[in-house]
Amino acid sequence: MATLNLSNATKSYGDVDVIKGIDLDIADGEFVVFVGPSGCGKSTLLRMIAGLEDITAGELKIDGERCNERAPKDRGIAMVFQSYALYPHKSVYENMAFGLRLAKRPKDEIDAKIREAAGILQMEHLLERRPSQLSGGQRQRVAIGRAIVRNPKVFLFDEPLSNLDAALRVSMRREIARLHGELDATMIYVTHDQVEAMTLADRIVVLDGGVVQQVGRPMELYNRPQNVFVAGFIGSPKMNFFQGEITGTQADSITVTTPATAAVAVPVTSNATPETGRAVTMGIRPEHLSVADDGTAPGFTGTIVLVERLGDESLLEIALSDGTEVIAKVAGGGSEAAGDTIRLTFDPAHLHLFDADGERIG
Repeated sequence: MATLNLSNATKSYGDVDVIKGIDLDIADGEFVVFVGPSGCGKSTLLRMIAGLEDITAGELKIDGERCNERAPKDRGIAMVFQSYALYPHKSVYENMAFGLRLAKRPKDEIDAKIREAAGILQMEHLLERRPSQLSGGQRQRVAIGRAIVRNPKVFLFDEPLSNLDAALRVSMRREIARLHGELDATMIYVTHDQVEAMTLADRIVVLDGGVVQQVGRPMELYNRPQNVFVAGFIGSPKMNFFQGEITGTQADSITVTTPATAAVAVPVTSNATPETGRAVTMGIRPEHLSVADDGTAPGFTGTIVLVERLGDESLLEIALSDGTEVIAKVAGGGSEAAGDTIRLTFDPAHLHLFDADGERIG
């Protein structure tokens, strides 16, 4: 397949900067996911790679060749859109053949490519149907098949599962993961759904405000988010945050006190030694909270506002005395109910600590 490199890539509309100097290297055969909230610039960045948006400044290279001025058809990419973009009056076969016929490929070659792609996507029996006779998942398979037959250097996916229901999204997610393994293709995938990002990606690029916040493997981002934004975006439900201050420093830990908790020694793995008295944000994921058996372990007490039963687990929304709201993910089948007073505890090893600028400490 291909490597892809972005060097200080920017995109501006007049005085408005949408993409702000992004540097990114994507390896041959890698599956990279762009993720972030609506308006963060992820789809714009994908369209810049595709050639559907001009690059204001910086450089795009595919397989080491500058592509800034190349037309989309000459970049060796194929794009799968959220809306499928199928011709309603053409059969599945004709939809998949259309681009190859425009490129004046031989008839036998077109037929071979279509039937090979149909076999990969397990839709040989659908080739004579029209889009109106297909389910949403089948239509998306056709759109992916139309990309496969072009034998591109890079596959681009722009929120391809957003129009599908929950069950189909799970099924198609597995199909795309299987497809990547089978084709060993370079793929770039845009989504706002961090579950899709975590389950599909070799590496995730987290974007916010046109800036890359962090790049890394899914569990790297989950276990060591570099700032408060990444910590709050990766993980569902999102991380709980407590505002506090540093009340002591040791060789391998920092003592933090918050209105909700007593002094807690937060382990750090670097030589970070922020000054006592500095404001910090302490984070803990909902799944790392548990109902306390006694009052000796570090933790806090609050009132349950809402219980969501999800079968094997329950989500507890808890209001603390200082107004902080906390979500805890606990084992299902418990007797917790709204209005109950509850004490939750945690292992300090699972705490995350960020400075006043939102950057990770330690």
